[in-house]
Amino acid sequence: MNAKKTKNKSGKVVLAVLLAAIVAVFGLAGFLALKLLDKLHVNPGGEIPYYQHGLDEEPEDPASFETVYDITDAENLNSFLFQWWHNGWPEMIRYSKDVVNVLLIGVDNNDGEPGAGRSDTMMLASVNKRTRTITLLSFLRDSYCFFDVNGEPRYQRLNSAYFYGGPHGLMESISRLYKIRVDKYITVNFRSFPKLINALGGVTVEVTQAEARYLNRNAKSITRTLEPGILHLNGTEALAFSRIRKLDTDMARVNRQQLVIRSILDSAQRANMVQLYNALYVSLDHVETNYARTELLGLLPSAMSWLHFEVVNMTSPVLEGPECNAIGATIKGMDILIVDYPKAAQQVQLALYGVSNVELGDDHDAIIESLFAGAVQKKTSNSTPRPTQEDGPGGGAETPPQSNQPFWPFWLWGGGTDTQPEEPPVQEPVWPEE
Repeated sequence: MNAKKTKNKSGKVVLAVLLAAIVAVFGLAGFLALKLLDKLHVNPGGEIPYYQHGLDEEPEDPASFETVYDITDAENLNSFLFQWWHNGWPEMIRYSKDVVNVLLIGVDNNDGEPGAGRSDTMMLASVNKRTRTITLLSFLRDSYCFFDVNGEPRYQRLNSAYFYGGPHGLMESISRLYKIRVDKYITVNFRSFPKLINALGGVTVEVTQAEARYLNRNAKSITRTLEPGILHLNGTEALAFSRIRKLDTDMARVNRQQLVIRSILDSAQRANMVQLYNALYVSLDHVETNYARTELLGLLPSAMSWLHFEVVNMTSPVLEGPECNAIGATIKGMDILIVDYPKAAQQVQLALYGVSNVELGDDHDAIIESLFAGAVQKKTSNSTPRPTQEDGPGGGAETPPQSNQPFWPFWLWGGGTDTQPEEPPVQEPVWPEE
């Protein structure tokens, strides 16, 4: 055999070995991926209505989105919330082929059915493939809104939409309020949180002195004394940290959750393939999604690159500074936030897409100020307040609001002879169990 033939034969052998190795590696990866996906609870039904209106195609020009106009003729807050819920739906909802919006829902009960509990965490993970950015957008639980789930209209806090309508009810509520397309949801039971974090080697967050003191006094699951500063937390400690409830505000609680999620992403970036596989293996039993398994397999190559995108934290509504778009109030003992939804929707669209089709009127601020002033009045009686949602249906009442706290007028709850909206009457709230 001459040298040329020997060389060609050797080259073919090397190529064959390389191809065999590639097939073996990708075959193993595919097998492991399928094994992981088998653990996942898939619930593909209940798509949001805009998928039924031909909105799965990206317009050629962002300007082709029709304008969502301001609400200028609302007689009171109820009318304002009702009109905004229906405004622009579903034809004018903003979306982009470069943006994937996945709603992350943290719950204590993970069966995904209405009445299964309230959503403790509501965070939109918005992946912008063009700007290589992941925006973690947290929605405050106390945001007061109108929603119609399963044909039953209600005025309630946003996190109650999950109680009444499950993940699809919450998806539609957020989509209608912020005029954005929510592509998919992932519901995570908090019981999986410690397992996931431990498999990734823990998370690193900054703990304040007040937070450390609170955890040391109240978190019985933590077996060491925490000191303030930059701490490396195991899964149990990170869960307790992210769920601190009564130390300060819901905004501060959301900030803690964002710190933990961001640290999880950092840990995932540093993890090897074995750690990533183990993290998914121990946590997917407690995860439900409306992603089909075939969709998830198709996303795997892209998702690995997403781990290296810049992560940006955002919260809506905004409670401080020039971008403030909400005020606090009390409704029969329940703390809520009255939200300027047109302004909030415009801010969110700009953050996620760089453009917005929500147009605020020249007199927007004056109209909102008038609506807020009409809804927030001084307390006029010393009646015992209803229990908060933290207390549940039969829980003990909180301390009655002080005389200088805002109070919702009686027309918001139906009855009386004052101005009544033409929209469906407000129902007495049902207090979901914790």
